[in-house]
Amino acid sequence: MISLFSKSENLVGLDIGSHSVKILQLNSANDALSLVNMGIAPLPRESFIEGRLAEPEAVAATIRKLAGHLKIKRKPVAVSISGYDAMIKKIELPNMAEAELATRMQSELGQYIPYNIDEVDVDYEVVGSSKDRPNFMDVLLVAAKKESIADFNNLLKLAGFDPLVVDVDFFALSNSLEATRGFGEEKVALLDLGANKTLLNIAHNGVPIFTRSISVGGNQLTDAIKDTFNLSFEEAELVKLGQSETRFPAKDLQEVFVSTVAGWVTQCQRALDFYLHNFPDDKISSVFLSGGSCQLPDLDKVFKEHLEVPVEIFNPVSQIHCDPKQFDPAYIEHMGPQMAVSFGLALRKSREK
Repeated sequence: MISLFSKSENLVGLDIGSHSVKILQLNSANDALSLVNMGIAPLPRESFIEGRLAEPEAVAATIRKLAGHLKIKRKPVAVSISGYDAMIKKIELPNMAEAELATRMQSELGQYIPYNIDEVDVDYEVVGSSKDRPNFMDVLLVAAKKESIADFNNLLKLAGFDPLVVDVDFFALSNSLEATRGFGEEKVALLDLGANKTLLNIAHNGVPIFTRSISVGGNQLTDAIKDTFNLSFEEAELVKLGQSETRFPAKDLQEVFVSTVAGWVTQCQRALDFYLHNFPDDKISSVFLSGGSCQLPDLDKVFKEHLEVPVEIFNPVSQIHCDPKQFDPAYIEHMGPQMAVSFGLALRKSREK
């Protein structure tokens, strides 16, 4: 059984997305976090197809190249699988000793997991006492597809790294916020906007209580620019990033941006409404935006206007010590929000939970 909760020292946080690979290393000397290394490299467009790894050799080559640029030699790494490939569920069980819980979970897993037990790796952790039922405890259960874990293990070995911890991206995201900002009693929503999907993680006291993978992301905006101005995908990507020498009317670009982002907000709002329908007393106090697509101009303002709760860009790297001689502050400001998942993975070497 792979431990999805276990913590180990000296791990490299490696976030493998459909659009890019991100690497981050932390140091926790004297109980203070500091940045050691950080980098990102784009992946070839066909590396992932419909969320599945399609070109492992190309992805492995990108990891090797990025690691070489960062002067990272072969080390154990922490990686995360997508929420598409994992099930997260909180269950209530009577209070019991750890040994009794292990026996019970082994015999009763089938009633909690909608997969063939032989096809998944399972882990669980007691996260506290039940809110409404005395003498009961809340247990967080995670089931991850063995096929997905095997794909990542093989990929990392091909890239020359040792896969020591397999996490779930929702947990990595929560751990980033907990380590840098902390959690109060309120429920908060974390939205990590990637190229092809957005992670929604509603968390309380550092524990994910509602998670969704939403099929919206930055590539939708690139496609909209491509179709509107008759460009290639690569040309449209440069326009989106403000790196193109070709100039289009600001009004036309604004219309594409507003239309696309409105679709993002609608999909995220639907997921939040579903949560609030099922938990009407658990209001969300604030929303944190991260991921490569969160830095579009005024995106936080658009989300705030529609969601009607405080919204801010989440940059975990800016919350820790970064040597200005090694890391330019402008680089930290630009890169940090994209590194939220890899930051959470890199915490695997520095903290216990």
